Amino acid sequence: MQIHCKYNIILSIRKVYLGTNKVPKISFSSPSFWFLCKVLVLIVILSPVVHANKYTLVIEPTFPPEQGRQVYEPLRQWLQKKTGHDIEIIIDNSYYFYWRKANSNRMPDFTLDAPHIAAFRAKKKNYTAIATTIEPLSFHLIALDEPAPGQSVQDFMVSKKIVMLPSPSLASIFFNQWFTDLFASPIKNVKVLSWQETVEVIFDGGAVAAIVPDWMFNLYPNFTSLMQSRELPGATFMVSPNVSQDVRENFQKALLSLIDDEAAYDILTELNTEGFKKPDSSEYDELIKLLPIR
Repeated sequence: MQIHCKYNIILSIRKVYLGTNKVPKISFSSPSFWFLCKVLVLIVILSPVVHANKYTLVIEPTFPPEQGRQVYEPLRQWLQKKTGHDIEIIIDNSYYFYWRKANSNRMPDFTLDAPHIAAFRAKKKNYTAIATTIEPLSFHLIALDEPAPGQSVQDFMVSKKIVMLPSPSLASIFFNQWFTDLFASPIKNVKVLSWQETVEVIFDGGAVAAIVPDWMFNLYPNFTSLMQSRELPGATFMVSPNVSQDVRENFQKALLSLIDDEAAYDILTELNTEGFKKPDSSEYDELIKLLPIR
């Protein structure tokens, strides 16, 4: 970007000084040559330097990695356009590796996390929440069938398969909270890689029920909600303590402006939200207790 900027300046000087875009024939001993050399030196010294730094963005793996990169490509392009920086999106192969690396030494510049993972990064890694979905988040146990009159959900689900993303996804966490009787519990299926896949498993007969976020449940009116979790903050953008204040403010401004731009409709649709707002840090304080850490 710096070279491109200087080239335009040089071209403008040629137009003014020489009256042409073409490279003139100047003798190395002529006064014109040495004058132009002095001008070029001043341009190199005084022209503003534009830096396009590269930042990493780790995103909660609710899609297989390749599909996820396609889904989030519009977001990546939006952030690059609005911030002037290069963005590398990183999506781990599974929820297990996502959590394992969050709990290790990996320190990405930015993350788009489930709220309990965001709480962990804030508490243990000194990350800061800069944007979260306008809508709160809850999870539903969904099924095509319902319990018989007078039958509890727990009794209805005994020995039946429930599909969800692996631990420590919120779906897996709420499963453990809802079904505490080890001798009369459902069968947990955690082999899927996306929320969409959980629904497809039910349609294919591979499970009776699934635990999914509310936005997924709302897409399928033929499902019944058998149980619903409490409300939590939605997906949350976090920033590393290693990122400068001006860069984090630049990214936050870009994310909060998504709601005001009609051109960003497709981006928000893929993110399952109408927009982002500034997070309330107090809403995350207790969420770290949901995670399997000492």
